[in-house]
Amino acid sequence: MEFISLYIPPQISLDEIAANLKKESESATDKSGCINERLQTAARNVIQHLKQRSEIPEYGLAMFAGAFTGTSQQGEILNVEELIPPMPITHYQYSIDDHFWLEPLREMARDQRVVGIIAVDSKEASFGLLNGERFSLLENITSGVPGKTGKGGQSQRRYEREREMDVTAFFHRVAEHAAKTFLEQNKVTSLLVGGPGPTKNDFLKGEYLNYELKNKLLNVVDTQSADKDAVREVLDKSSEAMMNVCLPEEKNTMERLMAELNKQSGLAVGGLDPVLAGLKIGKVEVALVVDNSDLVQNIATCKKCGFSKAEIIDKEDVQAIQRFLSSPCERCHASGYEVVEKDMVDVLEDAASQTDARVEVFSIESADKAQLAALGGFAALLRYKP
Repeated sequence: MEFISLYIPPQISLDEIAANLKKESESATDKSGCINERLQTAARNVIQHLKQRSEIPEYGLAMFAGAFTGTSQQGEILNVEELIPPMPITHYQYSIDDHFWLEPLREMARDQRVVGIIAVDSKEASFGLLNGERFSLLENITSGVPGKTGKGGQSQRRYEREREMDVTAFFHRVAEHAAKTFLEQNKVTSLLVGGPGPTKNDFLKGEYLNYELKNKLLNVVDTQSADKDAVREVLDKSSEAMMNVCLPEEKNTMERLMAELNKQSGLAVGGLDPVLAGLKIGKVEVALVVDNSDLVQNIATCKKCGFSKAEIIDKEDVQAIQRFLSSPCERCHASGYEVVEKDMVDVLEDAASQTDARVEVFSIESADKAQLAALGGFAALLRYKP
């Protein structure tokens, strides 16, 4: 069975996609005539599906096409599905395999942290975004508000009133910009604010910032300025506060896990082997894994006969990898392999998909992630005890 996985960035034209698909399906010369025809049919269906759209969505489009066995009367049924990703697709990718290629979508789902950053004073404000591990400097706006003056008497008081009105108008503009950037264009999970002196606190105490953003406020820090460099300074000075942030669903799952592990016959296990064994027989409800495990699954396919073997190995253990690859093929005794390295998150998700279990990946540095790492980086909540 052959399946097409297609990842389309927003900037590519529909005509270019159609030309690429036609070229890819026609170049499958190493396939049998039957499969080649099936791929061309699938590609034509994808193209037809795309023609129903006037444009590619803002974040791009993921499409999956494949033939599935129906009833004896139906024969093979060709199905095309599309999905708008939660984050932008950055480049065009096309894959033909015996399964759908979901790794780009899994990567998008692994770190759901989106942090808005504001550096503000009376003269300017700068905005930044941390989306997962990607930091972006967004924009800098200026107020045009003059500095304080040394005049005296009535002139001084009038000048200060006018200046205060200008600062208030600027704060409203900063707040509107923040709402558009962090609530409409990007759904932030937390907010960091910084700036020199007390001005940032005046901004936060006043009725300027949208209440949703106020509720997401994580940290306030002092910076040298409110220019573009200050956005990175705010982020750097908030590293400790961000280490203690965990998504609510992760925290709830971890609390449940520890409670079950502390029971004499609790519905939980820790460690990779028990988790994989539980997934295999369908007793796992939720598998938990850290995103930075050194373990990977090496899959070696014999170049001569196509027989495959797999083993989970520490990617830093060179000797173990060499031992794995030095043993001859069990079927034909040849020694040449093509090797694919598979992330353990993908291994767990593939196993979980067979029994409708789910996988939660802990990617944000937190006390809960450290606790899971102490269990070996792998644990599971069970549906039942065997």
